[in-house]
Amino acid sequence: MIIEIKIHAKWQFKDYSYYKVTNCKKIVNTKTSKLVKCIKSGGSIGYYINGSFYKKSDINKYIELIPKKEYTPF
Repeated sequence: MIIEIKIHAKWQFKDYSYYKVTNCKKIVNTKTSKLVKCIKSGGSIGYYINGSFYKKSDINKYIELIPKKEYTPF
């Protein structure tokens, strides 16, 4: 059985453009098509993005709007 879900992403991480943040504030890894779980680590709530821990309150420093046009080398 295959279930498709369409999610509209508005932001992306500056350093890791394959991590997208949706309008409903969920983080999706577009390489693996999986949602990133929110966890508690050392008293802080946040996400593990590419092996680094980002606190939920500091996520806005690391994201940007997805550009309308992306650079392609063709």
